[in-house]
Amino acid sequence: MILLTTKTQLQLRDHVLGIMKNNDSFLDACLLMLFEQQTFDERQIKNSVHRNSVGFNRPDAYLLSDYSIWKINFPDRSINGELKTTLINKLEKYALQLSSYREVVAALDGLKDPTSIVTRVKNEIDVDKLDPSTSLENYLNYKKVEREKEQRESVKKKHEEERRKKLRLTHDIIKGTIVEIEPKALKIKTTVENFEVDLWFPKFSIIKGYKEELTILQEFMIKKKMLSYKLEDAEAERSRKS
Repeated sequence: MILLTTKTQLQLRDHVLGIMKNNDSFLDACLLMLFEQQTFDERQIKNSVHRNSVGFNRPDAYLLSDYSIWKINFPDRSINGELKTTLINKLEKYALQLSSYREVVAALDGLKDPTSIVTRVKNEIDVDKLDPSTSLENYLNYKKVEREKEQRESVKKKHEEERRKKLRLTHDIIKGTIVEIEPKALKIKTTVENFEVDLWFPKFSIIKGYKEELTILQEFMIKKKMLSYKLEDAEAERSRKS
């Protein structure tokens, strides 16, 4: 990285933008220079997790990492059409960052062949090896579908864990034993004044959150107290009769 005055660096940024749009080799070099700035762990997970102001930002990290991995596998193959347009649009925001790297400035001045940057990064960074017949379009689509599946599974796992947490909470509060789970209710065996009773919880109360559960628990405690009063009255009546 080189240190320049603000004016000079803004001029370099504009120069980077102009050359990037008209020179495929320079575009490839810019992409891989940014990929190289990702930390080792970020390159492994194809994401950005460190706030270090270099490499890709988080929203772009997956897609631009996929572009980079494909380019490292196939440095001699071009990125064309809409995929090239997308890449340029994504990289425009990184022009200022790119203008701070010596190799990029040297390539701008014609002192360095951009393809040598691509070759250097290819030789220094290990990435997944792709089948030689893999097109960029197919690779990007495959990775997109794969990540969407991972996200769905992650959300499902999170929801399942939340559901189990609420079930555990219900169990802990009542201090009973979950003995039966029906499609719309949960049966818990507990004890009221030394009498063993079954308590049913509508499942929606568990799914929606704690408020419903606490309301049912409060109702249960009221019923428990009323039963206790009835037992006391019955015991008092029995004592009078005897």
